[in-house]
Amino acid sequence: MQTLLITGAAGIVGTALRPLLREHYQLRLLDRRPVGDLQPGESEIVGDLTDPALVERAVEGVFGILHLACAHGTDIAFQSTVEPNYHATLYLLEAAQRQGARRFLFTSSHHVVGQYRTDVAETFDDVPAAPDSYYAMSKVFGEAACAAFSLRYDLATFIIRIGNADPQVADARRLRMWTSARDLAQLVRIGLEHPQVRHEVVYGVSESPHPLFHNRRARELGYQPQDNAEDHLAPGYLPYEAMDPMTSGRDHVGGAYAGATLVSLLGARP
Repeated sequence: MQTLLITGAAGIVGTALRPLLREHYQLRLLDRRPVGDLQPGESEIVGDLTDPALVERAVEGVFGILHLACAHGTDIAFQSTVEPNYHATLYLLEAAQRQGARRFLFTSSHHVVGQYRTDVAETFDDVPAAPDSYYAMSKVFGEAACAAFSLRYDLATFIIRIGNADPQVADARRLRMWTSARDLAQLVRIGLEHPQVRHEVVYGVSESPHPLFHNRRARELGYQPQDNAEDHLAPGYLPYEAMDPMTSGRDHVGGAYAGATLVSLLGARP
């Protein structure tokens, strides 16, 4: 089996993907905290992606990289994203190019188009970026960096704009962009194995009623979602009418992120 490096492997998404991916790849799991419960075919590196030497060691000998790690939050300040989201992504891309990795999968987010209102358009697959937060701005940067490296070097990049990857669907907005771990793992495998992948942008979403993203390019590459968001509603699921119009962000792609105040670089709130 070829070796796949997963960053942020101890997080919710990484934990959910591990059992689905270790059937096909040797997994090298990297996180700031111990992953724990290692299974056959898994190894771990505990450390920080802001350490270039650690990144170089982690990337050595891998075929592909699944980059999940990031700093995020509705109220995150720009300064808090610089090292973990900007520098770390470039450290990984540079190390991948130097070490001869073949595939780089960058997990972006629906928040890169999060500022759009959902009552003015049906779907958002092809709209220009409109990030809803400093977190989302860093994802736009990561996507651009992937494009630069894939077109300059022999490194195929595959961007997955994840919708909502919670175990269950919490409300009507998330219903339109939820993804199961099984469907997300299918996209990861397409990104790592499909011969046509050079630089692609797809959405990490399962089937759903009134989807925000049709995900045409993913389907052209063979993606066939196995799960439907309607079958995974949380016990406390909130329909649209029950969502607080002031705090839930129900009318924006990015939800509450779109309404949160950006923290000024000067420390004040504009």
